[in-house]
Amino acid sequence: MNGRVEGEGSVLVVDDEKIIVRILEAALPDMGYRCMAVNSGDAALRLIKQTVFDIMLTDVHMPGMNGFELTEEAKRITPDLHVIIMTEFSKSFSYDAAIEAGAADFIKKPFTVNEIEARIEHVRVQEKMRRMSLTDELTGLSNRWGFFALAEQAMRQSHRTGKRFLLLYAKVDSLRDINDILGAPEGDQALLGTATILRAACRKSDIIARIGEDEFAVITREADNNDGQAIAKRLRTGLENYNEWRDGGHRLSVSFGITYFDPAESRSIDTLLVEEIASGIASGDASGRT
Repeated sequence: MNGRVEGEGSVLVVDDEKIIVRILEAALPDMGYRCMAVNSGDAALRLIKQTVFDIMLTDVHMPGMNGFELTEEAKRITPDLHVIIMTEFSKSFSYDAAIEAGAADFIKKPFTVNEIEARIEHVRVQEKMRRMSLTDELTGLSNRWGFFALAEQAMRQSHRTGKRFLLLYAKVDSLRDINDILGAPEGDQALLGTATILRAACRKSDIIARIGEDEFAVITREADNNDGQAIAKRLRTGLENYNEWRDGGHRLSVSFGITYFDPAESRSIDTLLVEEIASGIASGDASGRT
């Protein structure tokens, strides 16, 4: 398991039933998927931290960590992972619990090879459509609708774990002036540059979105004060490097602010964005302006 299985078509099977593992290990390559298998949630998480998978098929009932717990932890590490939960306990199975954990679909045991192939293809098609509807066309980041959908998931996780998350709001300064004076293509470059800088400053598992014409937002789960200071430093450095690299044209300037969602408090994402961060930036009292 020291190799690296990457890209679309890579499947991780997690099940302690040897017969299920053997069936999937034999069938998935014939469908065009690369396959790796483990027999516990802990082993799956260790593998996910070092390997990129497109899809995870996991049983619900396993020794130690169950399929719901595994799904939630796996999605925290790799948000883009598509999870299909396998279960033979249909009466006790909760579809709502599976979706809340982050699963895209489920399949009942016993299943046929054709059924599992259809489920995988369904999940991939649905995910492609979902991404298209929730993705900003220019930057490739989540759009406003996508951000708030993911923010709701982050809030539910925060309430379950009792751990807060970091919320960053960033606004490109004078975008209207850039568009009016230098033209829309230069304005687009300012937005694309900001998106690139945010991606570099954030963790792969962070939620990064363009939520308005010149506005961006980031959520970092299970964050502390050090995370806020670190992301602010990386953002400032990224802006400095970007402006030095361009050596001409507009100078990119971004104002940003950082706060935290505390599950012990009853504030909404809108409240944090508008009342605390955006208002602070508008008054010149932002956590960062560069």
